[in-house]
Amino acid sequence: MSLAQIEFFSPSMGKHVSYTIYLPDVGEGPFPVLFQLHGLSDSDRTWTLHSNIARHAQPYPMVIVFPDGGTNCYLNWQKSDSDDRNDLRNYLDRRNYEDMIITDIAGHVKRHFNVTDGPWAIGGLSMGGYGSMRLGLKYPQMFASIWSHSSKIEFDDLKLTGAFADPEDIDIRTHARARKAEGNAPVITFDCGVDDFLIEENRRYHAFLNEIDLEHTYNEHPGDHEWNYWDTHVQEALVQHARVLGIERIERS
Repeated sequence: MSLAQIEFFSPSMGKHVSYTIYLPDVGEGPFPVLFQLHGLSDSDRTWTLHSNIARHAQPYPMVIVFPDGGTNCYLNWQKSDSDDRNDLRNYLDRRNYEDMIITDIAGHVKRHFNVTDGPWAIGGLSMGGYGSMRLGLKYPQMFASIWSHSSKIEFDDLKLTGAFADPEDIDIRTHARARKAEGNAPVITFDCGVDDFLIEENRRYHAFLNEIDLEHTYNEHPGDHEWNYWDTHVQEALVQHARVLGIERIERS
């Protein structure tokens, strides 16, 4: 198992960005990819520093990519109203975190590592749970498996900020309806601790998916919004991703 932190120029962001990548020691490439997203105020290194995900992933020949999503919910935010290319504010206002992941990081990983073209998997916790659910539903051609932990689900307040060209695009229910209508949903699983402050949002989202009859799995477990919970249940997520992506478990001798 190898871990590396990669820095490269992201056209979507107009600056250098970083991601951490986990490379397997078992199996033969090309390898499927799992994008694993962090929570609010964390970074691309947080999953590997605060959980045992690298150890849990050892039997699975997959690459895991941990992007740095800042505090921007993995969304594309609108730039300023200026059309002047020399306007410094317009240049500095690039916060295209969705494009950074879907286009720039995915393209960089494909160019420099021995990975498949897809489909891949996506997961995350809290803000990253929202990001993984939204991006996984929005890009079904790219992601075949979603597993989100302790997700922040509801962002109705963001819709009112005027920071997005299409406020409905930030609502994961919008993309769930699209997958139901088109019949091309990934495998969807999400979970939440019963003592988590986000539990009611997750319950409402579960009820909504039942209402539109979109197949999914929702689990509640003992626990709160903390790393012991996520370290335990990311192991279940890895099993699902491996199954959906056709990855066979390999025990090291």
